[in-house]
Amino acid sequence: MTTSTVAEKKPSISPGFIAWLGFVGILLLIGLVSAVMVFWKGLVITNMSDTIPWGLWITIDLSAIALGAGAFTLSAIVYIFKIERFRPILRLAVLVGFIGYTSALLTLVMDIGRPDRFYHPWIYWNVHSVLWEITWCITIYLSILILEFLPVIAEASFFDRWPWVRKAAAILHKTAAPLAIIGLGISLLHQSSLGAAYGIVRSRAVWFKPSMPIMFIVSAIAVGPALTVAIAYVLEWVTGKMTVPHNVLRTIVRFSGVALLVYGYIKMWDFLASTYYGNTEAVTDSLALLNQLTPYNFTFWVFEVLLGILVPAVLFLTPRFNRNPANVVLGSFLAVLGIIVNRWNVTVSGLFVPLEYSPGILYNPAPVNYFPNLVEWGVAIGILGYMLLLLTLGVKYLPLFKEEHGHT
Repeated sequence: MTTSTVAEKKPSISPGFIAWLGFVGILLLIGLVSAVMVFWKGLVITNMSDTIPWGLWITIDLSAIALGAGAFTLSAIVYIFKIERFRPILRLAVLVGFIGYTSALLTLVMDIGRPDRFYHPWIYWNVHSVLWEITWCITIYLSILILEFLPVIAEASFFDRWPWVRKAAAILHKTAAPLAIIGLGISLLHQSSLGAAYGIVRSRAVWFKPSMPIMFIVSAIAVGPALTVAIAYVLEWVTGKMTVPHNVLRTIVRFSGVALLVYGYIKMWDFLASTYYGNTEAVTDSLALLNQLTPYNFTFWVFEVLLGILVPAVLFLTPRFNRNPANVVLGSFLAVLGIIVNRWNVTVSGLFVPLEYSPGILYNPAPVNYFPNLVEWGVAIGILGYMLLLLTLGVKYLPLFKEEHGHT
């Protein structure tokens, strides 16, 4: 049986769609009000402090970048390895990647305190800083995503009156392969560097280890494509039309399942190396303090390992489960939850442990707890609204799924 994908005819606006936009608008309004309060009064109105300068917003930033990894992964598969059967999902993957990276940048605008200086890393170089390198890589890769997606935007019916836009887009599309190669290198660099930003901080015993960059990049490669598959299935349920052949989606989730097992294997060896084989007094004291102040042990084993790795891997790799789209969507959302909890544990939990050494300070600060306040949650809600708005408009008005596919 053949089912057409998202139709290329002029989209209709139903009452349900208007209600959905109203809901998204409420999320955006909450975010806008919260952002104005932060810009007006400064970061002092948040629950962050000099002791814990990274909180909910950095967790969103790291999670959004990881969840956008489906773009460079699937672009590499199609343009570098020439596996054409994955092309039907590529446009959706690039859109999800663009949403993820722009959401991360919006979050950083709120978090850096002086957003008017966002351009400083490009002018004032600090080649010894991992964060400087990450800033360069993220902005370069976002530019690559924009170039990759411009030909799709040019195919929208809005540009029917300007043929030259389509011709320019066709020329730009010819650069897709080299852009994919460059994007793959840049993505691998900054995904791993995000972990390295923690792994080189010697004063934080729970962070200081060489496995952090590896775990960051493997987890992103595992979960990013799975999220794209889940979105494809959800869009199919909402529109009643097939978006991507199911055999392609099942292949992608099997890849994600294997990648999750690799990630879990590395995580277990990292855990054993830190707490058993190479255990130090600083690590033992840090973990004891974390478990005293936070549910670190519970969230690690339940949300990161069990729900974030093992359950999704079973749902993705077992044929009786991955043939049911509902199981795949459930597994994808659990894997996404695992990534978010991991980024929270890495970012915030490490800061709960006081520094053992700080230049110019003769004493160690007392342990400080942290939980986001309403303003921080308000900004987070606004970022979620932004993500949903871009996804909604992209699916509604852009030709993301052009071909016809049969149920397989």
